[in-house]
Amino acid sequence: MDAKNSIQPDAQAQVSGLRAELKGLLRANGEFGHSQREAFALKLFRFQAAYNDVYRRYVRLRGIDPKEVKTVKAIPFLPVETFQNHAVHVFPSDWESKIQFKSSGTTGSLPSIHQVDEVNWYNEMALKGFESMYENAGECQFLGLLPGYLERNDSSLVHMVRSFMFASGEADPESSFFMHNWPALEARLNQWAADGFKGSIYLIGVTHALLRWVGSLSAATIEQWSGLNLHVVETGGMKGNGPELVRSEVHRLLGRLTSKDTVCSEYGMTELLSQAWSKGRGIFTSPAWMQVLVGSMDDPGEWKEEGQQGRLHVIDLANIASCAFLATGDVGRSHLDGTFEVLGRYDHAEVRGCNLMAFDL
Repeated sequence: MDAKNSIQPDAQAQVSGLRAELKGLLRANGEFGHSQREAFALKLFRFQAAYNDVYRRYVRLRGIDPKEVKTVKAIPFLPVETFQNHAVHVFPSDWESKIQFKSSGTTGSLPSIHQVDEVNWYNEMALKGFESMYENAGECQFLGLLPGYLERNDSSLVHMVRSFMFASGEADPESSFFMHNWPALEARLNQWAADGFKGSIYLIGVTHALLRWVGSLSAATIEQWSGLNLHVVETGGMKGNGPELVRSEVHRLLGRLTSKDTVCSEYGMTELLSQAWSKGRGIFTSPAWMQVLVGSMDDPGEWKEEGQQGRLHVIDLANIASCAFLATGDVGRSHLDGTFEVLGRYDHAEVRGCNLMAFDL
């Protein structure tokens, strides 16, 4: 086997064992409790601190002894920017995955690269996360309005939506993706309206494209779709295509297709294997294996109380072969019920697809 695609047997065995353990916890208790989640997170942290060379060096630079870490909040969170310059995974340094997701970034900037060792695991957890928030994908139809992503063959967002389409029974997913061919998208909706389709339709689109498309629609056209059970899911932000808008304004504009209070959102990023979802008002809920904490902007050891603004830190327990503990470039706040909001980006953070929004206070 090519050395770049070979995996150290011990590392692979431990990755497989941890995935099986997580699946077992979720089967036994889909909302597995705080103590179980904390115990698994600490176990995963110690594994990644030992096997992930990049993360191990970061932990060492922080002056932290993994054996002394007793709580999740004592775990060091790796800045997501690390993925721009380093291969972040638990396998030997010469290993290279055949599946690599890349961030969109901006012109001239380095993309983040996430090497995924087992794409079926990604598909399984993404689908499980979607269904935990909404409904069985097999009973839905999915559409993608994703210009800027479809032109690439390494977008995790496109891959995720395509996997949902397959799960829904779509035989030809590519026919359900749209870039700038708005008439074809409208024709699909018109056909479902004429057929009296009563199932759920999820239109997952990058925010700037959804805004331009919806802005072009007449009231009469939209009225034709009033009988459809249409869910609009915005993600990815403006990405430099026009001024940043507060989320309430984005949802007001997209609310022409549905109630502005029920415009949905997705929060994910290239470096993660899991996504959080919102059913409206920009309030995100994470699946049971994902947790979002809010930390200080400049002190990695300081955590904010619920309702306070700070840097979002994500624990993604599905991200076993990479790094499960990531400090994002997003600003947000959490709530007592475990939900969270994304309020914007650092001033110095590059514009990329992580549900960008200006502050909405």
